[in-house]
Amino acid sequence: MGFGGLYISISGINANKKALDTLSHNIANVNNPDYVRQRTNYVESRYSKMGLHFQTGTGVDIQNIAQIRDEFLDYKVRREIATFGYYNTKAEVLEEIEYIFREIKVPEELNNGGLQDVMDNFWNSWEELYKDPESLTIRGLLHENAVAFTTTVNHIRSQLDNLQFNLNKEMLNKSNEVNTLLREIANLNKNIKAQEAYGPHIRANDLRDSRNAKLDRLSELIPINYYENSHGEVVVSLHGRDLINGDYFNPVEVRLNEKGHGEIYWSDTGEKIDLQSKGELGGYIDARDKDVVEYKNRLNLLVGTIAQEINKVHKLGIGLDGSTNINFFIFEEEDPSSTIKINPELADFNKIAVSKSGERGDGYIAKEIANIRNKPLYGKYNPENPEEFIEPGTLNIDDFYRDLILKLGTDREMAREMALNQTILLQQIDERRKEISSVSLDEEMADMLKYQHSYIANSRVINAIDEMIDNIINRMGMAGR
Repeated sequence: MGFGGLYISISGINANKKALDTLSHNIANVNNPDYVRQRTNYVESRYSKMGLHFQTGTGVDIQNIAQIRDEFLDYKVRREIATFGYYNTKAEVLEEIEYIFREIKVPEELNNGGLQDVMDNFWNSWEELYKDPESLTIRGLLHENAVAFTTTVNHIRSQLDNLQFNLNKEMLNKSNEVNTLLREIANLNKNIKAQEAYGPHIRANDLRDSRNAKLDRLSELIPINYYENSHGEVVVSLHGRDLINGDYFNPVEVRLNEKGHGEIYWSDTGEKIDLQSKGELGGYIDARDKDVVEYKNRLNLLVGTIAQEINKVHKLGIGLDGSTNINFFIFEEEDPSSTIKINPELADFNKIAVSKSGERGDGYIAKEIANIRNKPLYGKYNPENPEEFIEPGTLNIDDFYRDLILKLGTDREMAREMALNQTILLQQIDERRKEISSVSLDEEMADMLKYQHSYIANSRVINAIDEMIDNIINRMGMAGR
């Protein structure tokens, strides 16, 4: 063994030193959720020929420092997380709508009564007034309950409008986040390509970790597809059209419609983007444009029908002062829930029309108005098209409102179940991904001992060769001097 053995041991020391450096980097990032553990891969160095029939090894070379990850699991996570983002957003919005209607259990200090309770009091007041038509006390109670009804409806509608406004703000924020992520991923593509251009053994692993974290988040926002090209750059697409290709990116463009609501378009062609009910961004858009709008329309139909039917009967009645042809409610037909209020003339309780004949003790009109509650005024909604009725004239007011609340609860529960199923699926995939990619201190310590022993072994070989060369140079051939 000569100088060749010295070079072999030096290559072993360098290889183990690099492995220990990589191991230290793993340990330093043990609490970094985006970090994927790395491993130093080795290959044997080229062989050296000795004569015609023999060759000898020259040590070890570092092939690369590779990330330990399963790209198939990454793909599965990013495919499923868009569905989770959509349904999780939808479940949260529908639950908020339930709280707005206050027909779910809430802390007692927050429960000021749902719309059903307010309507019950309102209808009961008409029943009581039928029993004693001349009582100003009962008329005042009726007026108070009518004000409570209109105030509750106005408040619910106002909260639905505020929710829609906030959803629009969130949609704009998520659109900006999408564009920020696209820009950052494109920049990372550029930097990764530049670093890895030095040779096939160079890997920009930390930059790749950052890029993968951003791809995970982008996948939760919108339903993307992606692949990595031969230069180490990811190409990201949406519905077959490129969002990122190398260091080029195509941001989404937000335009405001006539309602002031943001809509997303391709910035290069100006075509509108349909996210097809996927991703957080798709969830906010659908919740704003479909879910909230549906329950605003249902509330309008409920309130508008009640007001029209009561006005129709009340105008036929006669007040204690002989007044007649007075509407009980005032509202705008195109938007009754936000505009309904009790007729200011009825602040004079004598003008509340209860009698049909004008005679004392006649409460016919009050009875007719109370009976409106049980008339089949509504049809059932078509599940395929919420704008369309099936079985018209089958539901009374209470049935219609219960159907509204039941559908709201069913929609929320379905969205919650879908989000929960996706959560379980994602947790299972993520656990498998962590088993492969996360840093284990026990494994790293075991590898540390292995590399330390190998480093020491190579050092001892160098010491042995050094002693051998010292003996050859300084001690051999000394006899006879």
